Amino acid sequence: MAKLPYHINGKLHVSGSSRFIGDEAPLSGMLYAKFFFSPVAHARILSLNHSRAKIFPGVHAVLCAQDVPGENMIGHVIKDEPLFPESKIMYQHQPLAMVLAEDESIAEAAVGLIGLEYEELPPILEITEADERGEWYIPERKIERGDVKGAFKDCAHILEGSSFSGGQEHFYMESQRVRAIPVDHDLIHLLCATQSTMEVQEVASHVLGIPAHRIAVEVPRLGGAFGGKERAATIWGVMAALGAYLTRRPVQIILSRDEDMRATGKRHPFLSNWKIGCDAQGKIRAWDIELMCNGGAYADLSVAILERAMFHADNIYHIPNARIRGRACRTNLPPNTAFRGFGGPQGIFVIESAIEKIARILGKDPLEIRKINAYQNGDIAPYGQIIKDSGATKTLDLVAKNADYQNSLSEIRKFNKENRILKQGMGIMPVKFGISFTTAFLNQGSALIWIYIDGSVSVSTGGVEMGQELNSKVAIVVAKVLGIPFERIRVESSHTQRTGNASPTAASTGSDINGNAARIAAEKLRANLEPIAAKMLAEQGNSPDARVIFENGMVYCAGTEQPKLSFTQVVVRAHQERVALGAYGYYATPDLWFDRELGEGRPFYYYVYGAAIARVELNTLSGEHRIISTHIVHENGKSLHQEIDMGQVTGAFVQGMGWCTMEEVVADNKGRYLSANPSTYKIPGIRDIPEKLDIQLVESDSSEASVFGSKATGEPPLIYGMAVFFALQDAIRSVKPEAELRFPATPEALISALQ
Repeated sequence: MAKLPYHINGKLHVSGSSRFIGDEAPLSGMLYAKFFFSPVAHARILSLNHSRAKIFPGVHAVLCAQDVPGENMIGHVIKDEPLFPESKIMYQHQPLAMVLAEDESIAEAAVGLIGLEYEELPPILEITEADERGEWYIPERKIERGDVKGAFKDCAHILEGSSFSGGQEHFYMESQRVRAIPVDHDLIHLLCATQSTMEVQEVASHVLGIPAHRIAVEVPRLGGAFGGKERAATIWGVMAALGAYLTRRPVQIILSRDEDMRATGKRHPFLSNWKIGCDAQGKIRAWDIELMCNGGAYADLSVAILERAMFHADNIYHIPNARIRGRACRTNLPPNTAFRGFGGPQGIFVIESAIEKIARILGKDPLEIRKINAYQNGDIAPYGQIIKDSGATKTLDLVAKNADYQNSLSEIRKFNKENRILKQGMGIMPVKFGISFTTAFLNQGSALIWIYIDGSVSVSTGGVEMGQELNSKVAIVVAKVLGIPFERIRVESSHTQRTGNASPTAASTGSDINGNAARIAAEKLRANLEPIAAKMLAEQGNSPDARVIFENGMVYCAGTEQPKLSFTQVVVRAHQERVALGAYGYYATPDLWFDRELGEGRPFYYYVYGAAIARVELNTLSGEHRIISTHIVHENGKSLHQEIDMGQVTGAFVQGMGWCTMEEVVADNKGRYLSANPSTYKIPGIRDIPEKLDIQLVESDSSEASVFGSKATGEPPLIYGMAVFFALQDAIRSVKPEAELRFPATPEALISALQ
């Protein structure tokens, strides 16, 4: 195979030629949408008067709940979220009405003419209040294994604590947007910034009261998503579809940065109470944890996110006796939603906080505490899945070696003894991350491949390209199966008319599901071409029984120096002999199940293992810090593209580090987000990355891997960022041993911990 380019979209991105939704010229007669957002977080609607807005020059429609022709409901998993609220406001900046006008300035002016009368109600904003009031979307979930109560009686040490991890803004470069275009045969074509084409199509069909085949959803590419366009994009896609359906004109929605940050949900804040018991050596015998998340006004994906947090409440540790409880709480904030890691980081943060406490109480090395508790092959997770091919100990040993762990500890102790204001610390973060949608039926995907008679190839999957280079990995898979150069393959946009019923591109399954579907389709095509190739090679004097090789755009017989055929020659002959040059591939991840009543099953196809060690230096007067070094070891099977995987690990680490050190989501006591633009919400910049960042990708021959032995890289590496949090906590405890560092570790939180 020819040398692979860095990625399919590389030249387009670096030259500024990549086209995103909203970049194209306005369509003739296109209307622009602006929204009348709720000024309060919780209220009864007494009246909504848009008569003045309707007659404003240039306004073509003002739409609200009574204009919905079908079902005024976009709640998907749990039917609790209306497109427009009819009687009750549930969060501040909830869209109450949509103005469609000839340009944005007219629409904005008309929005200002809408009148709202309401009776304000006290909002619920905090997890504790929601939990005390029983404001849960569903009853408490539970996973249990062993005898927790009995095991605590035999523990030498019992520790208890409470851990909080905050929200995080997705901060994708491309804000929420959609363009809806009415076309022939009563079809609405949606160019939508979504990770889930099927959901937008399905929900829009219910809201409009028309069949799904009359709604075509296409995603050319996304300018970032990180989970924020999995469910949170649906409302905007459906709004645009409604506008186009009722006006029969194209409609465009593009949220400003402020609108996007105020109206959309974040990563779920979690509050967790825990109790852990261990023996004198630090071996954990019992683990009792209560996870509670702030889901916001509507369920969205909160239940699934809570579930994944519960599945990761053990991280890399084998705990024979465990009770894991979870409650998803309803509050009056915008519905919190999917975010890279999907609850896994929040669950892992709690057990790692407990591990740190065990090490401190016992006076032992936190690395050793982690190693003696790490999963070994044959151990059973709390939810019943047998651990195979565990890389927990291996990755911890390797990252410790790379970071020169023992010498670094000695250097830190010496530095802290000699310096009064500057203090250093070291943090460790191991990862065991399960790969699959925990809702089993979502683990399926399709691909459609056409070979054209010039030998070029078009591939369509349900996967959405959002900067993770899924398209490149799919092309690599097809190129490998067909034995053709990567450059001869075009991966098309995700489109419901080419690949219907597509699961979201999420849960780190994009390459696994879509890559395998493409592999299956490509294998069908190769099977179609092989007899034709064998016949053509036999005509040149080769044995008709020889094995046919497809490689580098050529076709030849194994073990012979006889003349070769070009791939294109074989394709032309196949077409002449009426052999199919198109194929459909379908893949469903095997052996997945989970019984939610029993809290037991096999929710994951495989696990990704890894570990990180970070070293920081903290200024105890200012609260500022620098990351001296971070070493990461990430096990990723047999990578489809090492450079892409390296980029994913790097970006995920920085995003995770930002979450736990600087990205603080702040709301006032009225439920209004105060951190709603780049001036009030800080994300990592070039000066925040470690001075030394060492990443080692570890190849493995895991029996539990995916397409061509590869493993996911999208979500697991975000968790490595928490090594920086624990390093900062370590630096603080060199001054104040019992200090508790508040999450996230902003300069204010660091100074506060030192008081």
